[in-house]
Amino acid sequence: MNDDEDWMAIAIKEAEKGRGKVEPNPVVGAVIVEDGQMVAHAYHARYGGPHAEVIAIDALGRPPQDDAVLYVTMEPCSTVGKTGKCTDHIVQAGIKHVVVGTIDPNPDHRGKGLDILREAGVNVRAGVLEKQCADLNPDFNARMKQGG
Repeated sequence: MNDDEDWMAIAIKEAEKGRGKVEPNPVVGAVIVEDGQMVAHAYHARYGGPHAEVIAIDALGRPPQDDAVLYVTMEPCSTVGKTGKCTDHIVQAGIKHVVVGTIDPNPDHRGKGLDILREAGVNVRAGVLEKQCADLNPDFNARMKQGG
């Protein structure tokens, strides 16, 4: 494993904490790393509540360092639903590096969050521990493949 995989493995453990609390939404975990140290971590804890990325950024409690990396198990959302767009929160916070486990299978989001982040100048890497991240949400993934 490399550093990205190690940090994503921690984000996966964070995501597991949301099991049974967020359905029908997916469980998602997030970790923020600066200078090789975890400085914030979070998971989507409540259906209709803030998503993992937003909780982690807010938990940081300050602007991120230039080298900050956000690791998130699923592509950040790019539309407004019960919460705002996670992509907007990431960009507004000043996060410049995002590592994503799996693409959101929701047809309303699929790939769009990554595009928005890249267009905003964020360095995005996707597919880190992709299978393990996708395996967090088998029911959600199956429902999305059937059209949502």
